[in-house]
Amino acid sequence: MEQRVDNLERAVQRHEDQIAALFSKVDDVNIHLTKIQNTLNQIRWMGTGAIAWYLLTEMGIFAALKVVA
Repeated sequence: MEQRVDNLERAVQRHEDQIAALFSKVDDVNIHLTKIQNTLNQIRWMGTGAIAWYLLTEMGIFAALKVVA
């Protein structure tokens, strides 16, 4: 009977270790996903800025501002 209890305790300990390792990996994945999301946000705002710059230069807004100033 005691051997069965020992086997169960070892199995529980092994499962706890495996679960802890998986949670660690999940935390690492979350950190990487956050970094990827930040990079995508930077790309999006760079694209938005490029489009705004193109529209401003093509519509002559800068030329109008130079005349006013």
